[in-house]
Amino acid sequence: MSLIKKSENVDAQKVSRVEVTPVSRVTENGEAFVMTVELPGVGDKDLELVLENHTLSLTAENALQSFKDHSLVLNEVAEVRYRAAFDLPDRVDAAGIKAAHRNGLLILTLPKREEFKPKRISISKG
Repeated sequence: MSLIKKSENVDAQKVSRVEVTPVSRVTENGEAFVMTVELPGVGDKDLELVLENHTLSLTAENALQSFKDHSLVLNEVAEVRYRAAFDLPDRVDAAGIKAAHRNGLLILTLPKREEFKPKRISISKG
């Protein structure tokens, strides 16, 4: 069995880093927006979030594991630099943003400012 792909005659040692915009999804409820961003292979230390002027910027890099005393035979996994910027609506309470990162997903909770949350109005007997 050969581990070398016959369709490509590329030096397996050469790995280039590509820059991509990560795939994301935003949902909303009465309290907050929830943004899920796919960042496969990215560790916590390789992820940076910056909020400036209501723009949330994300930069991340995946870190490919290398093994001591091993030479690379086949590599179909690209080293990736992820970059994205999200303009946040005025309804977001920037001070309350929370971020969690697990299993290749960054989950951001973007709470709404109090004045934009739905309010139940009580009706008095008249």
